[in-house]
Amino acid sequence: MNRAGFQLALTLAAATAGYSQCQFQPGRGGQILTYTFEPTVTPGETILHVTLKFHGDPATEEEIDVPSEYGGEPLHGVTHLRALSPDTAIVETNLPGVRLVRHRPDHAVVLAYDVVKDWTGRFRHPDEFHAVIMPEYIEVNGANALVHPKLSAKTPLTVYFDWNRLPVGWALATSFGAESPSDSRCQSYSGDWIAVQQALFTAGAFRIHRFQIGARPAVLAIRGEWTFSDDQAIAEIQRAVGIVRDFWHDDNVPYFLVTLKPFDNDSGDGDGSAFTNAFWVYLSRRDSISDALWLLIHETFHEWDPLRMGIPEDSNTIDWFSEGFVRYYSYLLAYRAHAIQLPEYLQTINSELRDVPGSAVGPARGPAIALWLDQQIRRDTAGSSSLDNVMYDMVSGAAKPLTQTRILETAGRYLSGASRAALARAVEPGSNISATEDALAPCGYGSIDEIATFQLGFDLAASKAVGSITGVEPGGPAFQAGLRNGQTLAGRLSVYNNQPEEIAIVTIDTGDGPRAIEYYPRGAPVRLMQYHLNQEAYAANPASCQGK
Repeated sequence: MNRAGFQLALTLAAATAGYSQCQFQPGRGGQILTYTFEPTVTPGETILHVTLKFHGDPATEEEIDVPSEYGGEPLHGVTHLRALSPDTAIVETNLPGVRLVRHRPDHAVVLAYDVVKDWTGRFRHPDEFHAVIMPEYIEVNGANALVHPKLSAKTPLTVYFDWNRLPVGWALATSFGAESPSDSRCQSYSGDWIAVQQALFTAGAFRIHRFQIGARPAVLAIRGEWTFSDDQAIAEIQRAVGIVRDFWHDDNVPYFLVTLKPFDNDSGDGDGSAFTNAFWVYLSRRDSISDALWLLIHETFHEWDPLRMGIPEDSNTIDWFSEGFVRYYSYLLAYRAHAIQLPEYLQTINSELRDVPGSAVGPARGPAIALWLDQQIRRDTAGSSSLDNVMYDMVSGAAKPLTQTRILETAGRYLSGASRAALARAVEPGSNISATEDALAPCGYGSIDEIATFQLGFDLAASKAVGSITGVEPGGPAFQAGLRNGQTLAGRLSVYNNQPEEIAIVTIDTGDGPRAIEYYPRGAPVRLMQYHLNQEAYAANPASCQGK
């Protein structure tokens, strides 16, 4: 089923008897942190025991950060935080995620804590933003599992990671390397702290594959049974990552990791996140990897936007760019690479535009801003430049902080004064902007259409979390279809987000058995720009319509 290079996780290196300790080389300067990891696996619970060692400040008190939020999710997985070094105490504060450590001045500080699973029920989105601590595997990242002294993003340091106490037979794959029979479970990193804060750590019963993306090495850590083979997953990763690297004209990636794991449900969930030298993907068990091409492109694009564009000063103020523009390019690059054709691309554009009216959420407005900005740059420069030039300039200027001001100034180099003012207004929360009818000419044309808005009529995320219907809007489409607060979810739950023309299916327990309630999640109609295929131009020469 898989390529010759396939290796089962169970054949990967086993921990030595007595758990040998890593012998790390001296750091390259700056602060040194050492993390030691030891999972305890039982039939009922898995606990990841972590020990942190660092050299305390000359002062007798300093702050440490304890993960309390990630991906918009409150975290409660870090428990039993305690001091192991002599004369050391941990003091609570009124600030979430902040503790004080009192210690002997200029001495080693050793702390210990546990990371546990902090949700109940089936593993579904957005549970992946929590530390995933399972009997079969763990997957954590710097933001949701590493306690550390308070550090700025650019603090230079050396960090050691001792994984020698992993269970026998577990594979290891992280942002800093993937274990093979010839590799150690001792990993290290020297550089800026932000690379550790954004690092990915995976260990457990994974199938590990080493392959090439172009001339560069890559690793896939995959687990679960799928409708596709591991080879097919590798081929789609190669295609998606290759598309993005070709766009950036950059394959300077000496090492790259992708992890792929299933959610517990058969369909309806999918998510990815980008990390240092890596991204993760979670799909529902019956999903197709080819249908997730846009997601693979999306997460790869994040390696540049925002990760190679400078240190963000306030991520919330630029999410229209760091997430919204990535959404725009995810489908655009698939279209340019002939992975999707123009009719499907127009559908994705229209779907994104239906997110915009009245939205204060940056990622929802970002694709519309990007489409408008691309058209305006082409007009203001008489076709000599495009939005692509702005993206390249943002990477070239990565030595500067990533701020909204810098983004606007970079785009402004290619815009008239009036266009610069329009862009500044467009990025404000709640503002709307729309490209004109000829933005996708000659093979596509726009018109102001009356469109039903997407209104599911109940709180989907909260309902999935508790296993019953909650947040039903009185008089809304879900209410009219028969859904009520407190009804127990009992089977298929199918929702096409932001697609009011697709039937939503919600299965509830009636007491006499499951009942599937089907309805169109339509809200009040709005008038907005939508793009349509110019059948005549497209039929005459489809190749000329394929991308800008």
